[in-house]
Amino acid sequence: MQKEGIQSTCPYCGVGCGVLTQGQQIIGDPNHPANCGALCVKGSALQESLVTPARLLYPKMGKSEISWQQATHEIATRIHTSVQHYGPDSVAMYVSGQLLTEDYYVANKLMKGYVGSANIDTNSRLCMSSAVAAHVRAFGEDVVPVNYEDIDDADLLVLVGANSAWTHPVLFRRIQQAKQRNPDLKMIVIDPRKTVTAEQADLHIPLANDGDVLLFNGLCRYLLDRQLTDASFVRQHTQGLDALCAELSHHRYQPEQVAGALNIPQSVVDKFYQWFAESTHVMTLFCQGINQSQSGVDKGNAIINTHLLSGKICRPGCGPFSLTGQPNAMGGREVGGLANQLAVHRGFDDESIARVQQFWNSPVIATQPGLKAVELFRAVARGDIKVLWIMATNPLVSMPDSDFIRQALKQCEFVIVSDMTSGTDTAADADLLLPAAGWGEKQGMVTNSERCLSRQRRFLNTPGEVRPDWWAVSQVGQQLCELMDVSNGFDFLSENDIFREYAALTEINRGTRYQLELSALAALSDAELEQWQPTRWPLDRSHPYQNRHFSTEDGRANLVVTPAPDIQPSSGWWLNTGRQRDQWHTMTRTGHVAKLAAGELEPTLYMNSGSAKALGLQEHTMARLSMSGEAWIWGKVAIDEGLQPRQLFMSMHWAGDYGGASQVNRVVRADYDPLSGQPAFKSGSVMIQPAPVTHYGLTVGHAHSMPVCEYLSMQREKKATVWRFATSERLCKTVPDVKSGERVLTLDQEQGWMKVALSQSAQSNILQVRGITLISTQPIIQDYLSYVALIDQPLDLAKLLALSHSSVSRTVCSCFRVTEQQIQQQLQNQKTLSLEALQDHLKCGTNCGSCLPEVNKLIASHQQSIDVVTVE
Repeated sequence: MQKEGIQSTCPYCGVGCGVLTQGQQIIGDPNHPANCGALCVKGSALQESLVTPARLLYPKMGKSEISWQQATHEIATRIHTSVQHYGPDSVAMYVSGQLLTEDYYVANKLMKGYVGSANIDTNSRLCMSSAVAAHVRAFGEDVVPVNYEDIDDADLLVLVGANSAWTHPVLFRRIQQAKQRNPDLKMIVIDPRKTVTAEQADLHIPLANDGDVLLFNGLCRYLLDRQLTDASFVRQHTQGLDALCAELSHHRYQPEQVAGALNIPQSVVDKFYQWFAESTHVMTLFCQGINQSQSGVDKGNAIINTHLLSGKICRPGCGPFSLTGQPNAMGGREVGGLANQLAVHRGFDDESIARVQQFWNSPVIATQPGLKAVELFRAVARGDIKVLWIMATNPLVSMPDSDFIRQALKQCEFVIVSDMTSGTDTAADADLLLPAAGWGEKQGMVTNSERCLSRQRRFLNTPGEVRPDWWAVSQVGQQLCELMDVSNGFDFLSENDIFREYAALTEINRGTRYQLELSALAALSDAELEQWQPTRWPLDRSHPYQNRHFSTEDGRANLVVTPAPDIQPSSGWWLNTGRQRDQWHTMTRTGHVAKLAAGELEPTLYMNSGSAKALGLQEHTMARLSMSGEAWIWGKVAIDEGLQPRQLFMSMHWAGDYGGASQVNRVVRADYDPLSGQPAFKSGSVMIQPAPVTHYGLTVGHAHSMPVCEYLSMQREKKATVWRFATSERLCKTVPDVKSGERVLTLDQEQGWMKVALSQSAQSNILQVRGITLISTQPIIQDYLSYVALIDQPLDLAKLLALSHSSVSRTVCSCFRVTEQQIQQQLQNQKTLSLEALQDHLKCGTNCGSCLPEVNKLIASHQQSIDVVTVE
């Protein structure tokens, strides 16, 4: 039963949008400051996402269901035994930005205060840890020094390595609205790809691979040479200028040298530097293109340096803005859920160790940083880690060199996985599965990109023996305390108890240099927490550092020397990975939602037409990629002229049955930034070649036994499932198998054949279509939805044969499933070429608005074609 009128927070990206339950709908909360009622396409589909395939309902040891008492006793015993025999670092946890603050807090307390190891890391390591390290190096603390409202006060927005129109759509809509209100507001997008975001920029800078440090060091040199710095701010509130100037004195940082090294026109570099220097209020928004790099921390600090030198920080409309990836990556950073943090923004100095242990009254305490994600799994592979607890994440897909992760998990002595579903790739290798409460079934705090604490609230009953993660960790903690014969540090009765303890712990920061101080919230009652409304820290509603006093020992921000790596022209192929607009992480939340699956139908490898020609590839054919020439993944070729020559792009989301073996991180090396430990997902060198395809296949219908082949993907529709496959083997007409009791109709086609599985209705002699399979020696580009419409319908042979002339059209608006073909047809039919007239008929772009750039581009293209005809 779904409760009505419940305020909650969206479980997807770090924007932190508020939502409301309304009957059997979930809508945007008009009173939440992050989104003011707006939702992106994923947020708009939250109601449809609530039914999770392969839902895990009971603890399972191997294939057997066990009780929670047995499960938690087993975990506590395994941890205790491992610590006794091999030491505390033989135990590890790998957690997630999907956890609530309370979950994160008890997990961190368990590992660092009772196991005695800092081997607890998080999938936030994969997206935000370079920004964290840059903040700490510059400011002395992991603090994002801006708020969303600063966008409205800016006169220049610089987006770096961020396709925000797709990854943070609601925030990007705010940017679009700010530009509409202020025609003088300029937007620069720095990105190797000409993304949907870049298409809307006043200036797009197609940066060379890992050229960010060089570009921003050049900007610092430009400001210094022309005396365009804020000398007073730099003198009074920063340190490290002399060392930075010594680095920047090298001739390679002169604008003309920067332009040449980056292969960017001199006029483009000059315009960027000039706009930055002349603008009074500048915000630089950066995301994974900065963080996911072997020089990610230096990239972040190079950006921060430009704001410190120019004094465009610590006041409205100014500052560097790290866009958070997950809904509670920030909350995890606050409580200490990274291996290189202790708790509440404290590190492993003697004073912090003593104060945290005293507060926890814990028997032991971690005294040094633990293993970051990549090294943690390498330790698992070596056998150093005997017990590994994975919570709310799917590292077997999301980690680089994921085949290595698979082997590591297989040889680990004891792997615990807490998740909603048993259907993830990682869950398949678990020794013990714990059924975790999902969004809507649990409640607690999350912190978004602008440090705003919002509450996710429960509005669904938990099925079976499902429990929230904080409860599971607390139960293990209590039993571990018994085994250790120490006082119970986990006697929490609710998530509210945990939040109050976390807030009380932050009191150790009162009167110190640290900004994170929430101790006033430790006295909140259950009723007050239930009525909680979104609130940013600092709790006095000030901007962080508005007094220009930073979190360093002397209060001065650090200008960090960031030597630029050499930009080497590559003769190879560069693979960039990232998000699609309509999917989330490894598809466990979104893969089964039909309208979200329509955005990218299958694992797709994007390249420009010149690259395709050089490789002998055509759109819709298959290419294959490899990291070392051993493991190959296949992907469907698509043309994207926004990519540079020899650049490739592939989505990170494809996992499990949805993507089969075409998981892009199988061919991404586990290279990482030496300071942050964040993997370099954006710049992998790969081998690519045409895939040796003999047959392509499309199957639409109900459960089938699919052929074993190199490429197999799956897409769910409401009334049928769609499989796409390709193989180097020659297929015969018996493929795929059909279920017993079904009849088979086989029809020869020009380049293959069609098989139709039929069943006879129990009430009549009418044959109904149960499945349709197309096999061809050429790519199959027919409209799969037309075939889906025939499933469970009486056989109509004429209609079936007519579909061989249909063609698939790309989905533009996922909210209303509007295709490019529908938009083009409507543009041809309507008398006026306005967005409003188009929306009156199709509704595209009237919900989340993330498709509006593409819709407007189609309108402009159609207008251009009319103009050409008119001129002729």
